[in-house]
Amino acid sequence: MNYLRVIRNNWKKCTFGAAVSVYALQALKTHIEIEQHMREFASNIQTNWVSDRPRKVLVVMNPVANKKRSEKFFKNYCEPVLHLAGYSVEILRTNHIGHAKTYVEELATLPDAIVVAGGDGTSSEVVTGLMRRRGNLCPITILPLGRSVQSASKRINIFGVKDVNYVKSLSKALEPMLKDESQYQSVIRFDVINEEDGSDSQLKPIFGLNGLSWGLLEDIDAAKDKYWYFGPLRHYASAASKSFADNWSLKTDYVYTPPCPGCVDCAATVQRQETVQPSGLFTRGLIKYKNNTGETKRPLVKNDNCSKKFEGSAEASQININCVQNKDNFAELESQFISSLQPGWEFIKQIPEVTCSNILPSLVVKSRTIQLHPDGEMGEKFYSIDGEEYDARPIKVSVVPNAIKVFC
Repeated sequence: MNYLRVIRNNWKKCTFGAAVSVYALQALKTHIEIEQHMREFASNIQTNWVSDRPRKVLVVMNPVANKKRSEKFFKNYCEPVLHLAGYSVEILRTNHIGHAKTYVEELATLPDAIVVAGGDGTSSEVVTGLMRRRGNLCPITILPLGRSVQSASKRINIFGVKDVNYVKSLSKALEPMLKDESQYQSVIRFDVINEEDGSDSQLKPIFGLNGLSWGLLEDIDAAKDKYWYFGPLRHYASAASKSFADNWSLKTDYVYTPPCPGCVDCAATVQRQETVQPSGLFTRGLIKYKNNTGETKRPLVKNDNCSKKFEGSAEASQININCVQNKDNFAELESQFISSLQPGWEFIKQIPEVTCSNILPSLVVKSRTIQLHPDGEMGEKFYSIDGEEYDARPIKVSVVPNAIKVFC
């Protein structure tokens, strides 16, 4: 009874003490589980995956990714694993937009592998730098260290610094590289189009793994961080700021070529791109890649539909272009035009649940290449290519099949 009387007379102190005790016990439990997992993972590495020869790995790290915690995660849970497996680790800390792209493109000698320690933007820069090079390309692995690494962590939820599942996801992302398990992945190429004659611009192309997003949903997602002072309601605040704007609709003309598994015309197009040697500060080394997949190549045949062009126009509130593997097992572009979004309070209330994956598009275009020609002045409209913003201008989107090797 004395204990109950003490608790009743000092219930605030007791509640605070109990909360602190529970938090401390949970933190201790998490720490022990992480230590146990890392010890088992290290033992497995020493037994099975130690490299026979020294290998060099370039780690491209965005130190400000994931609220400036990516470097801490990598130092604690990834770098010791690489050293233990016999890798020589070189770290590049990016300090401005385009840093990784330029560095990888101008490397005198590529390492045995490149580890991307950042978000979607960092992976896009690394892929772009590699694809602009000549000759064979080194494989890459993507660690889920950014807030949104779509290609590497679609089903991984990041709960906190000391979360066991997150540490396990980092180990799982490194395993394919340690086991030397990789596969070739198609990438998407983006070229600016000259408005005068409709030809490809002499600006260097951009490459990405995830695709292009343009429209209302992308604007809302990109602007939500500006409303940080709303806390968990910042997504609603961003949706409210966009919902009653006058520029909901996007109007664009498009020109596309049908999907092609690979034919004589495709091979000739690639060969012409590889022989281009433009000059000038922004045009040197436009692109020359070697698509050495190590797989049995499809026999080149004549495809009369490959060079055909189909035109159309669309008005939509959201446009998404992604690279998918079709039922015939070759890569193609899937362009979704979504026009079913309606402004109002119902849209604002449902915005956290509204994603492009569960909205039925009004038009779907399957293609090998597609050109977008935005109608009129786009103002502050931007394309989002792998999470990076680019001005909305006439653009050609192409699929480059089996272009880069990814550990996965």
